[in-house]
This record gives sequence, structure tokens and C-alpha cells, in this order.
Amino acid sequence: MQELRSAVRFPIQLPVAILADKSIRHDAVTSDISAGGVLFHVETDLAVGSEIDFHIVLPASVLGTPNDVNVNCNGRVVRSSVISGRRTIAAVIDEYCFERR
Repeated sequence: MQELRSAVRFPIQLPVAILADKSIRHDAVTSDISAGGVLFHVETDLAVGSEIDFHIVLPASVLGTPNDVNVNCNGRVVRSSVISGRRTIAAVIDEYCFERR
């Protein structure tokens, strides 16, 4: 079976804090990022359908830009599973904005 993706995924591991229910913080690490979503490794389960907010700092060294790029995102958990003993969640990005510094 071949997977069909609407956006290219970039394998990048970045620390990120996920805010669920606008108040509960979960530490996570990205596994890959695309224009439409993110795959995270987390310690605790987040229910499918949960709304989440998260902030990602994309390093200048990876992007080839003079400064890091800060992106504020909100989205929804669309998949939750355990892969190789690690809790993994996939989230669709519903909205994002770039933060100026």
C-alpha cells in the first residue's frame, strides 16, 4: 500500500511544548514536520480530536536564514499510537503564524 501525502515531510527533531486544553503542558519532540501537520513523540497520551497549541523554533542553521524562525501553531490530534515503545501523536495544523522578534 502506498501512502499519498499532500505535503512534503521534513525529518527534524526539535523540542516543543504542547499546550492541551489551553492549560496542560506536555513536553514533546518533533519527528517530522510538513506544511499541514506534525508528528510528535510525547510521554503521555493525548486523545484524538484534542485541540492543541504549540510553538516551534525553526533553527536558522537548518533554514539557511540569518535568524531562527518562530512559528505559533494550533491544531488537532488526528492519530495516537505507540511505535517502537514510544508514544507518538500526529497533529494537523489548523492555523499558524510567524512570530516577529
